Amino acid sequence: MNAYDYFFLLLRSGLNGADLSPAEADAVARLSPKQWDMLIHLAGRQTVTGLLYTAVERLPADAGLHPDIVLSLMSRAVSIEKESQRKAALTEQLVGRLKAEGLAPVVMKGIAVAAFYDHPLRRTSGDIDIYLPSGQTEAAFSLLPGQHAAPDGSRHAAIDGVDIDIHERYYDLHVAQQRLPRPGTPEATLLMLSTHILKHAIGPGVGLRQLCDLAMAWRALASKIDPGILLKAQRRAGIRRWDRLVASFLARELGQPRMLEALFPGAGPCSTEPLRRIVLEGGNFGHFAASRTKALTQSEKQRKRDTLARFLRRLPFSLHYAPREVLSTMLGLMRGNLHIIE
Repeated sequence: MNAYDYFFLLLRSGLNGADLSPAEADAVARLSPKQWDMLIHLAGRQTVTGLLYTAVERLPADAGLHPDIVLSLMSRAVSIEKESQRKAALTEQLVGRLKAEGLAPVVMKGIAVAAFYDHPLRRTSGDIDIYLPSGQTEAAFSLLPGQHAAPDGSRHAAIDGVDIDIHERYYDLHVAQQRLPRPGTPEATLLMLSTHILKHAIGPGVGLRQLCDLAMAWRALASKIDPGILLKAQRRAGIRRWDRLVASFLARELGQPRMLEALFPGAGPCSTEPLRRIVLEGGNFGHFAASRTKALTQSEKQRKRDTLARFLRRLPFSLHYAPREVLSTMLGLMRGNLHIIE
């Protein structure tokens, strides 16, 4: 087994709350400090350090891990928990304020998905994402400080150093929202998470945290969803092939077969190598790929060029798995609106 094999083995344990087999636990116990440094490094790049620590907690007491390894992971996990707690409290305050003004906010992505994990606070949090129905965003921005525009023209705010993203579109899709599941429903949550992964996979890149989010959301919501509603939405958006790839990744790499079984009965998993390559190449939103690391230290123009280069390089992948969505994105690029940057 190589470093990636051990990494995914431990990730599945932390994600699914499952103990390793005696043979697996014995193999992990024999890893060298240098190999553990690599695993911790990989977890940091993929922003799943909390899950790696959870897996280490589940190892047998006689596993014999060096105390420095355990303490290093514990320290990182505690920092993640404190920051997640701060952002969860900030989100609760923000939602309360918006509702008090008669608005109808729906918390999206990270903060909302964290609730699906066994240890919610160990999920590394980023921005706070809020969806508001059309016509309510101006009222929301009037209440928020630290407003600024992103390179793609979208508007953001900042509170206590945390970026607040107010979304008028719930889905990262070029399909009329009224033709898709209503925001906030179980079907909508799963579709939104899947298409968010697609948006970044065809552009700068995507990491494991977003795929783990989808796995945990499916685990929590599977009994509540109507597969027929999701099937109709997949076909309207032209992402049926994409969702089979994602469901196969959840089954093969993350030990979560239920999405594949429910949405693609009898089909079996397809090859996950194309998505695995993107995930391991760049890590969290592609930030750790060599060209992206360089571009992020340069001008906005250079970042756009790097994103465009990645988009073009991934066209064979993108056109195979979501051709309709990719073509719509290309039209947006031609109009000068780069939808695929973070």
